[in-house]
Amino acid sequence: MRTDEKALVERLRMLAPIEGAAAVRETLEGIRPEDIAEALQRLGTDEELAILRHLDAETAAYVLIELPTEDARAIINQLPDATVAHYLDILPMDDAIELREELDPERFEALLHVIPREDAQEIRRLLSYPEESAGQLMTEDFAECTPEDTMMDVLRMIRQTPDSDFETVNYIYVLSEDRHLLGLLSLKRVIRSDPMSTAREVMHDDPVTILATDGQEEAARMVARYGFSALPVLDERGRMVGIITADDAQEILEEAETEDVLRLGGVSGDAEAYLSLSIWQLIRRRLPWLLVLFIAEFFTGSVLRYYTGQAEEGGKTMLAQMMLFVPLLIGAGGNSGSQVTTTITRSLALGEVKATDWFTVMVREATIALMIGSALGFVGFLRAKLPVIGWNQPMSLSLVVGFALPAIVLWAATVGSLLPITAKRLGFDPAVMSAPFITTFVDATGLVIYFEIARRVLGAFHQTF
Repeated sequence: MRTDEKALVERLRMLAPIEGAAAVRETLEGIRPEDIAEALQRLGTDEELAILRHLDAETAAYVLIELPTEDARAIINQLPDATVAHYLDILPMDDAIELREELDPERFEALLHVIPREDAQEIRRLLSYPEESAGQLMTEDFAECTPEDTMMDVLRMIRQTPDSDFETVNYIYVLSEDRHLLGLLSLKRVIRSDPMSTAREVMHDDPVTILATDGQEEAARMVARYGFSALPVLDERGRMVGIITADDAQEILEEAETEDVLRLGGVSGDAEAYLSLSIWQLIRRRLPWLLVLFIAEFFTGSVLRYYTGQAEEGGKTMLAQMMLFVPLLIGAGGNSGSQVTTTITRSLALGEVKATDWFTVMVREATIALMIGSALGFVGFLRAKLPVIGWNQPMSLSLVVGFALPAIVLWAATVGSLLPITAKRLGFDPAVMSAPFITTFVDATGLVIYFEIARRVLGAFHQTF
C-alpha cells in the first residue's frame, strides 16, 4: 500500500527538529525509501539533512539513491562518512565515479577503503581511463560464458548468479580463455535454442563493439543507432572489459543534446536542472556570451556610421528611406542563418553529416537559399513599391530591397552551414557556433551587402548617397 505523501511530509517536518535518532527511525520503519525520498523533496535543505542524519547509514543511502541526482550531490558533503560510503557502494559505477567531483579527493580516497575491496578496485580501474571516455561510463558486471557452454549451462549460470552481479542479462557474451569477445547470445535465443546446443553454434559472431578509450557520446549514439540494450566495451588488445547499458547511453545523449541547445541559445555550462542553479550561476552562464555578442554588435554600428558618412548631402533623404528596410533585411538574414546553423549542428551531432560533406551541404543550402531568398526578394520588392500593400518607395530603392534580400539570405545560409562544419573539422563543438553568434555576424555583414547593392543600383539611377 502506498504511503500518503502529504501525511508523510508533515510527519517528516515534525521529526526534523527532534534530536533523538531512535524516534525518527522508529517512526519511519517500514516506509519505502522511494516514498521517503519523494517526501524529502518537499522539505527545506536543513530539514532534509536532519532526517537523513537520523536514519541508519544503509537506509539513508537508499533514500539518497532515490533522490534526484542534483539534490543528492548538493548535500552529500554534509552527511556522515558511513552514509556516503554506503551510497558510494550501491551507486552504479559510472555514477560513483562522478561522485568524486563532489567530494574532497582525500575523503573520496578514504571512502574507497571503507567499501568492499572489489568495488573499490573496480572504481580505480574505471578512473584509469580518460575523462569522458567509454571506459568511465561502462560497468564490469555482465553475463559471460565460454564457447563450449550449452544453452542449459547458460541458463543455469543465470539462475544461480545473484542479481547484483549482472547489470543486465539481455545479452550473454561469449569469451575466449584470454577474454577476447567471440560473439554474443541474446536471452531470447538462449531460451528458444536446443538446450544442448553450444554457445559457439548459437552465438552471433560479429558483434558491434567500442573501445574503452573512445568517447562516451560516440558510444551512446552507437547504442541508440542500433537499438541495443547494452554495448560491449573492449580494451586496446581486444579483450572485453565491460558494457555500456541503454539507460546510461540515454542519459549521456540527453545531457549532450541539452548542452547543444544551451550553446545554440548562447548559454554556457553543463546540462543541470534549472532550479538547482543559483541566480549567480545563471548569470555566469549567460553574461559572457552576451558580452561577446554585445561587442560584436559594435561592428553593425560601425557599418552604419561608415555609410552614413559616405552619403552626399543630396543623398541624405534616400539614406533615411533606406534605413526603413534595415530591420527587415537583417532580420531575414539572421533568421535564415539561425535556421541553417541549427539544422547543420543537429545533423553533425547525430552523425548524419560529416565534416567531409561540406561541399554537398554548401551546394544544397545555397540552392535552398536562392529559392527562398528570391521569394522573399519578390515580396520585399512589392512591399517597398506598391502603395496598396507597401510604402510607395521609388523604383530604385524597391529594386535594392528586391536584390538585397536574396543576396543576404544566400550569404547567411553559407555562413550558417560552413561555420559549424569548420568547427567540427577543427575539433571544436559545432554548437559553439550558436544562433545568436550567427545572427550577430550576419547583421553586420548583411548591412554591407545591402549598402553595396544600393551604391550600385542607385548609382545607375543617378541617385548617389
